[in-house]
Amino acid sequence: MIKAEDLADRRLLQVTTSWHHYPESEPSLLHMWLHMDGLGPVRFHTAGDGLALEIDQPHGPYDMDEYGRTTVEDDPRDFPTSPFVGEQVLSVREIRYRDGSLDFAVGITVQFPSGSIRILNLADELVLAHDQHLGPVEVHLHEVATHAAPHPSP
Repeated sequence: MIKAEDLADRRLLQVTTSWHHYPESEPSLLHMWLHMDGLGPVRFHTAGDGLALEIDQPHGPYDMDEYGRTTVEDDPRDFPTSPFVGEQVLSVREIRYRDGSLDFAVGITVQFPSGSIRILNLADELVLAHDQHLGPVEVHLHEVATHAAPHPSP
């Protein structure tokens, strides 16, 4: 496992995604790997209520019998993180879900020179959002400033 702050000051080199295809439904995002300069591929996946990041090579496609199949794509053209390939991460901020006594981390906002993207675990689904409103859950999402020391690129 790595900390989200480890992404700061690193360049995004490539994006890889894996998708679950179940008969008669839209594919759903299983994992996303952001290939980061000096770190390698960082896998984003849902873990409990939070978002887990770890250095891990992308897996290949596989069949899940009656549960569908999984496909893997490198550098998908219309994927939300694709416009940031080649850019350096300027900052990373934690996103917390707060409602009454509930308070837990659900994702991060990653800031690039050309914009930002939120990467969240919402109800065990990996969700990527630019500036769009995420519906009723939005009122409970709060960004927390984090500080990270610069990471020299090799």
